[in-house]
Amino acid sequence: MAEPSVSKWPSLLAVMRHAESLATERRKHLEESRSQEIHLGLPMRDVDVPLTPEGREHARLTGRRLGEFGPFDVLYASPYRRTVETAEQVLGELHHRPLLVKEERLREKEWGVLEGLTKQGIRARYPDEEARRRHVGKYYYRPPGGESYADVNLRVHSFIGTLVREHPGQRVLLITHQVVVLAFRKLLERMEEDTVLALDRQDEARPASLLIYELGRRDGRNESLVPTHWNLILYDREPSASESKTH
Repeated sequence: MAEPSVSKWPSLLAVMRHAESLATERRKHLEESRSQEIHLGLPMRDVDVPLTPEGREHARLTGRRLGEFGPFDVLYASPYRRTVETAEQVLGELHHRPLLVKEERLREKEWGVLEGLTKQGIRARYPDEEARRRHVGKYYYRPPGGESYADVNLRVHSFIGTLVREHPGQRVLLITHQVVVLAFRKLLERMEEDTVLALDRQDEARPASLLIYELGRRDGRNESLVPTHWNLILYDREPSASESKTH
């Protein structure tokens, strides 16, 4: 009798965006107030931006609910402060604490000379770059010193290779950033550029939300990672019986 096949994929992959950060809060405030500020005005590098108090609480409550999907064998987090703080809050609530690995390939998209600028600031300081971005398109545009969406895809593709080599059959939790979350969807679900940009424009990953994949059958392929949840928020409600049954 033939040996049963063993999937190369994790049995469950949970991709979480970090909880609300000072930059997220500040950018939202400026956009809602239609401010003409050209810079977010935060006195630190993007890598050092912390969570807000509300963000820390949302991360903690998410960790409390994440046990429904665990126990996890490993937790990979971007090395940025806001993702590490999210991971620390989550780990504090898990009954089984997986190994925490800081992984640079999960870091935020690098914005180069545009880092920390508002939309108004980009138009005011770099009008030529704004024009080039409109010509090239958001997906392939690479700001000076920064990355395009396609560049981020390349490092996420490399990381998926690590998942396949090191974590077949395991339950893996990732804590990362909005563009990286989209990169996982693009690569694992074989999305086209326009679909990725539509998600970014209309249904971006919310702070502390989860993208969940489970092992199953998709597109005629056995043993594939199948998306089961998108933009799943766990911090604002109690566990439901239906969700518990499906996991």
